[in-house]
Amino acid sequence: MKFISILLLVSNFAFAQTVPDYAKEGRWAAQVEDSLMDGDVVWLSANNYKFLSLYTPSETDAKRAALVIHGLGAHPDWAQVIQPLRVALTEKGWHTLSIQMPVLANDREAPEYMSLLMQGDERIKVAINYLQQQGLSVDAIISHSLGSVMSAHYLDKNQQPVKYFVAVGMPDLVVKYLEEIRIPILDLYGVDDIEPVLKSVGKRAQASKENKYYTQKKVDADHFFNDKDELLIDEVSAWLK
Repeated sequence: MKFISILLLVSNFAFAQTVPDYAKEGRWAAQVEDSLMDGDVVWLSANNYKFLSLYTPSETDAKRAALVIHGLGAHPDWAQVIQPLRVALTEKGWHTLSIQMPVLANDREAPEYMSLLMQGDERIKVAINYLQQQGLSVDAIISHSLGSVMSAHYLDKNQQPVKYFVAVGMPDLVVKYLEEIRIPILDLYGVDDIEPVLKSVGKRAQASKENKYYTQKKVDADHFFNDKDELLIDEVSAWLK
């Protein structure tokens, strides 16, 4: 029994110490900087590491900002869901900051990302502080897929100053973090979404039963809203409005 306890302790420690794939983040950053069309590159620092962020100012004089969080293994200007939202919302009166979340190698599965949640929290905190230093009110977190899990993990303990949480394609891993969130949530998913999203529809609603501001909506789209950017933007901006 003592040997088993030591083995479990060592295993848990190794899990907790998972290091993000910084080389992959660096490759993403170089690619994004070379091809960036909208917004400005901002380098932020958390856990002694500088990570890429893209700040896109509102086309109005509004002071509200939205933090945009990408999904598994992606980057802050991902062509599906992330880039359309971070740019289009600036036309709706929002400043946006899309940040690079910790990533793992391409062959790693979503459950393995759970060891990066605390590091994700730190990046979200730093990003919120940056926006506040610009004199902006960080009213919303807008996330996609695994980014919704990371965002919910943060909001489970840190809901201020965020007022709204938009989660596009929330997978089953998010369920345990929804119970304590009381700010308005838009749980948006597609009729042709991936299995971890579709199979947890009821569980997400049940976990959010104490949140009277929780809204779940299914639309005619797949997990990445392929060829449905306009639908995505309309649904998110209308709900926020």
